[in-house]
Amino acid sequence: MQEFEPVQSGIEHLLVELAYCVNDLQGFRLQMSLEDAKQAELSLSKLEALISLVKNQRNAFRLAAV
Repeated sequence: MQEFEPVQSGIEHLLVELAYCVNDLQGFRLQMSLEDAKQAELSLSKLEALISLVKNQRNAFRLAAV
């Protein structure tokens, strides 16, 4: 359990930072260039892939437990 707590703390910290980044980008939305939007879209795609991977792993774990 000791190793899990620092990892969970790190994840929570990154999620808070992500929320701050999204909020900051919303403030700059009118000044963003097309290239900025493409970069944000690439990051979003990577984030969606990560979320999908985690969800699939959780679902596989639940099925294995049944």
